[in-house]
Amino acid sequence: MYAIRSPKVFFVAACLLLGACSSGRPPSGPYAAWLNQDESVKSVKQNGPFTILHVEWRNYRWGSFSPLPQDYDRVLHGDKVVIERAEPAEPWQGAGQAAILAYRYAGDQSPLQLVYERKGKAVVERLDVGSAATTVGEDIGPGLRYFSSGGKYNAGFLLKGFPVEIKPLPLGLSNPSITYLAGIAPDLSAFAYADSPNAPTVVALVDLQGQTGDPLPIPATTGVSDKVRVDGPPGQIHPWFDARFKWQQNAAGRWDIAKAAGESTSHRTTNAVEEIFLDASTGYDNCFASSSPACLPGWRRQMDGGAAAYATCSCEAPYVYQPEQATLAFGAHVRSMHYARAKSGSAYHLVLDAPPEKVASEFRKRLAGRGIKHLAPEGISTESVETFLGEESWRDAWIRLVADKPQSLQFVMPTVAVRIEAFGQGTIISTIARYPDKQHRPDASGRRNPSEPAALNYQP
Repeated sequence: MYAIRSPKVFFVAACLLLGACSSGRPPSGPYAAWLNQDESVKSVKQNGPFTILHVEWRNYRWGSFSPLPQDYDRVLHGDKVVIERAEPAEPWQGAGQAAILAYRYAGDQSPLQLVYERKGKAVVERLDVGSAATTVGEDIGPGLRYFSSGGKYNAGFLLKGFPVEIKPLPLGLSNPSITYLAGIAPDLSAFAYADSPNAPTVVALVDLQGQTGDPLPIPATTGVSDKVRVDGPPGQIHPWFDARFKWQQNAAGRWDIAKAAGESTSHRTTNAVEEIFLDASTGYDNCFASSSPACLPGWRRQMDGGAAAYATCSCEAPYVYQPEQATLAFGAHVRSMHYARAKSGSAYHLVLDAPPEKVASEFRKRLAGRGIKHLAPEGISTESVETFLGEESWRDAWIRLVADKPQSLQFVMPTVAVRIEAFGQGTIISTIARYPDKQHRPDASGRRNPSEPAALNYQP
């Protein structure tokens, strides 16, 4: 018996046993003329005279034991290849003429290329959008595509055609950070931004000149799709925004965002200021920015609060609002409403002219009178909050912040957690966090079950 010592003999034997010594597979099928060795067509898209072949390449050549596929697109004009490899290429629908957008990495150059026809010949034009573009954009209407920057300070751009127009988007707010595109005015001259693509808690208006409106908090939502819609009118790209707001022009012809039809700006049986801190799911149907028609009337922005006014409340200067007439909340006069950042997004803080003990007493009365289930200060712990909300403290760090201050006047409700403490010569009610209601859903009439106990671990 002789031992086989030659590496070449071992290689040939392995090839024969594993079938890995092929010289490659020739192309086949109706598009074989436009394919190379080891390529196959997985799908085909057509747009006028252009064809996009979605190609898969596998290495079937000598010595390849585990071929890994590569996917890319090839663009044809008639019977000629105009782009050999794009990652990806997509038809540009509704652009006024047949066109293809293709992404091809080009180092420091713009990777975005536009393919269209002129006098019967294909034209491949590189669009000057900088080297940061990473996609071929998203359809948001006929002949209009949106290129996101992922919420970074470069806000992205719109591509309109034909004729082709590149429209850079203005930056959103940086402090507070509100940078994700949520809506577009009908003439593309103003834009609404949100603080998150899939869990928005605030929106703000920005026009092409970079002028910004005040932050407008909205009820907390989760699981919102960050994919833009393509079946609505131009500019209507996110259903959650379009359901809540509409675009309207003011007397000066500038765009504002206002409440959509059916969106209430007040609640008949509740104090709008108090509702913010008792039930955030309905309270944040209202906002207090005097510059926006989407908000409650009768409030003005305080312009001279100074940095000291925000040092102890984690508020976002200079968004402080005061009522134009005497306004009561929790048995005290309202001094100001502050826009702030809570642990779970945007929020409001409220400054009153009474001591914390009086405000907390009135707060308890509101909870009892409304039948709102809650955790009172005497019963707050990490375990009780987790049980009450159906959350875990490792997922929501604010729960530990609440539990670590047992001496504080804190209340946890199904949609909001607040802290009541001294502030200047009065009291501030701070929003620790707000969140969608998970356990204590309203009944079919929209009211909470009045038979449920009003509090857990609460002694009046």
